[in-house]
Amino acid sequence: MRSNFFVIGLFFYVTTLTLWANTPLTLDFFKDKPQCLAKDFYIYSYLERPETTPEEANQLFGMVYLMNMRFFYLFAEKMDNEDFKKISKCLKMDITALLKEDDHECLSIGMSVSKATSLPKSQLKILMEKMRFNREFSRLLTLMSKENVFNALIQEDAHTFLTLFNGSISAYKEAVLNHPIPAAKMNALSQSSKFNAFVNTVIQNDKLTLVQKSLLHVEPSSHVNAKALFLLGLNALKYKDKKQAIRFFELSNERATKREAKDKALFWQYLVTKDKHYLQTMMESYDINIYTLYAHEILNMPIKNIVSPSFEGNHPTFDVSDPFAWPKEMEKISKMSADEIASEANTFKFANTLPHYSYLMERVMRYQANFYPIPYPEYISDYSNQRKALMLAIARQESRFLPSVVSTSYALGMMQFMPFVARDIAKKEHLENFALEAMFNPHIAYLFANIHLNFLERNLMHPVLIAYAYNGGIGFTKRLLQGGELFQKGPYEPFRSMELVSYEESREYGKKVLANYVVYMTLLGEDVSIKNLFENLLIPSRSDHFRN
Repeated sequence: MRSNFFVIGLFFYVTTLTLWANTPLTLDFFKDKPQCLAKDFYIYSYLERPETTPEEANQLFGMVYLMNMRFFYLFAEKMDNEDFKKISKCLKMDITALLKEDDHECLSIGMSVSKATSLPKSQLKILMEKMRFNREFSRLLTLMSKENVFNALIQEDAHTFLTLFNGSISAYKEAVLNHPIPAAKMNALSQSSKFNAFVNTVIQNDKLTLVQKSLLHVEPSSHVNAKALFLLGLNALKYKDKKQAIRFFELSNERATKREAKDKALFWQYLVTKDKHYLQTMMESYDINIYTLYAHEILNMPIKNIVSPSFEGNHPTFDVSDPFAWPKEMEKISKMSADEIASEANTFKFANTLPHYSYLMERVMRYQANFYPIPYPEYISDYSNQRKALMLAIARQESRFLPSVVSTSYALGMMQFMPFVARDIAKKEHLENFALEAMFNPHIAYLFANIHLNFLERNLMHPVLIAYAYNGGIGFTKRLLQGGELFQKGPYEPFRSMELVSYEESREYGKKVLANYVVYMTLLGEDVSIKNLFENLLIPSRSDHFRN
């Protein structure tokens, strides 16, 4: 590892010569930059500096590409805008502070159903008095003050019922709202667009068993989407109603607009029935995912729509490490036809712009061909095939290998390191003068990822679990496993557990990384079985998920 860091040290010396990575930021830096997430990242970094003035913050406000609450709070802190400061203050107020607040505007901004349901009933009268100016919220508070809240709530319309149920904290749902719901009421609730969130909330909480059972025989309206229908299918299986489960999965397949969602519904119909007809239907899918890979393996059918191009040389003008180069390219192609994009893609047929070519060609082919490039192989040549496959699987999911991308949360580069993680690695490796822009260099991104994966693999044993930790953090993953409810032996495992990981982003991320891992292991010449990988997720003891 130390020999690798000699390379890193050399690279840091070289990057100090580049203007944009090391020259102190000024307002002039932003003037010619396109509105994009990379620009937002630099604006955020500029705002974080203690010396940034209110006048500078005012000028930067209009340059933001995508505003989020974290960004807004920072602007509110820096700008001399009393309205922003008030909104920020009121949004951050907890229920204790809000109970002392008399400003109606501030109460309207800061109050929420979740905050109200965190109050003991004895304090509701104080809040009711303060919120009398808001008729809808007052109505909710009146319902919450009833002796039997659920009996009162069940009489209300779907909007009121679902507003309180969906907005309440988990403890309130479990203590107050976990009661059987009549079929007629449940069917009425399904007419609301809020029903999809209701289904997700109920089925993800194993303590809401009475409400879960009430979902078994709902007649879902046309407002119920494919995701909610799929969860209804899982719920039916939990209560051993296979007939209803198949019906919900069938509806999920019919209403799904994404190919992976259709494949998931078909896969679960196979799991319930063991009818290989469903697997054969999945052979029509153009998407590579854990469901289609499993189907191909069980049917002993080769996967045909994988493309893994390779090129030589470097692009003569395109700087892959410039975080503004790709946004400018994307702005240009946004006005192009498919034929024009294909022609533009051909200008990227170089080794260092292989990711850019692959990205554009997938778009041209409407994602019906699956590109699995292996960019910058010289930087990972010393790693085992298992490490290469895992690193490539993560990079493909994180960034499609684009070296200089910035995410909405300001994760950086090909391996999408959050700034605090990158800085932590640099500190532990005693790297001086570390610049976050180094993460836009694919060599550095691979090296940092290798260090981070060394850490994760010391604690976790399976590609899926490592993927959860890479996305959601190792603390999240350990809590997930130590809860004792997931990845234990039982019906439909480990598939059921993989569909019920509480954090949706990590849940879907883990499935996609596993599919990528299987493909890359195959491309690297390794004999890999996704069926065996699934079986290895089930172990006798939760502690065995962790390495000692």
